[in-house]
Amino acid sequence: MRGKRRITTVVIGAGHAGLAMSRCLAERSIDHVVLERGEVANSWKTERWDSLTLLTPNWQSRLPGFKYQGNDPDGFRTMPETIAFIERYASAISAPVRPHTSVTSVRIGDDGYEVETTQATWQCRAVVLATGACNFAQVPAVAAAVPREITALTAMQYRNPDQLEHAGALVVGASASGIQIADEIQRSGRPVTLAVGEHVRVPRVYRGKDIQWWMDAAGVLDERYDQVEDLSRARNVASLQLSSPVRSGMCVPWRT
Repeated sequence: MRGKRRITTVVIGAGHAGLAMSRCLAERSIDHVVLERGEVANSWKTERWDSLTLLTPNWQSRLPGFKYQGNDPDGFRTMPETIAFIERYASAISAPVRPHTSVTSVRIGDDGYEVETTQATWQCRAVVLATGACNFAQVPAVAAAVPREITALTAMQYRNPDQLEHAGALVVGASASGIQIADEIQRSGRPVTLAVGEHVRVPRVYRGKDIQWWMDAAGVLDERYDQVEDLSRARNVASLQLSSPVRSGMCVPWRT
């Protein structure tokens, strides 16, 4: 049933970021609602490939008031495990999630913002966008020239090698997603070429410890933006790339 409702804060998105914000707002007794177009962890459930493995070790799975409690802290979570972790968090913090509620517009109102949804209109003083940074694939214009008989998929559309013909595959991009997908396609028996851009790469393990352990111990992960000596330069340096070491032995042709 539609209608206008008042609340202090509207959080859009019930993934790990939106739920973490919900926990922080609840700690400060700020009334709020979390609007989700699907269900909790919707993007993880509907926009990821089947065999995805996180590139951060399990001990790094930390959300406000919640952390990994299993018996494999140095392991790497699978997709079902990641979804279950986020769902447990939503339940543990009793997040006020409104599922199957799509936001159709956000505009400035008389006293803050007016958030229009498929269920109701919310009037609030603050809006938090927690919809994720990778929801839309950046497909170059040259892709329009690819012949129709060649199957072209983005990482959001790819699920498993069964979607592909039994022929060679070109994977464009050698970040965590590209490497995992290229590895899986090659293991399915298809020849793969991996197109690589500019990246900053580091060893996955150093002196018996995961590189994330060293970054955490050295305080790198706690560094604020205003503590960076040259912020402009840092923002223009190619991002540091890692991949999960769950699989090893990938050997595909690289093209830069």
